[in-house]
Amino acid sequence: MIIGYFDYLVIGILIFLNIKLWKKGISGKSGCLVSGILFGFLLPLISLIIEVQRVKMTIGIMDSFEVLYTYLRFPTYWIIGIIQAVIIGVKLSLKKDDQEIENIGNE
Repeated sequence: MIIGYFDYLVIGILIFLNIKLWKKGISGKSGCLVSGILFGFLLPLISLIIEVQRVKMTIGIMDSFEVLYTYLRFPTYWIIGIIQAVIIGVKLSLKKDDQEIENIGNE
């Protein structure tokens, strides 16, 4: 299973937060380092550990090649992080465009 239950939970929470925070202001500088650490290392590592524990409890680990697919969690989360960065970039550019239109209207 390339995407596990923990991954579905993280993606669901991320979609919920994107929908909820789309209407609010997002600062791009504050979350850049945190999201880089989360999507670059922490979340894939947690997902990898959970999947290895699940495999160990259900069928047991015969050799290391049985859980080799868990290393695909890292590029999966990197792609999710890139998509999240694009979403935040679009939101910030729309916010900037709205502010420029508002400034032109006030002049």
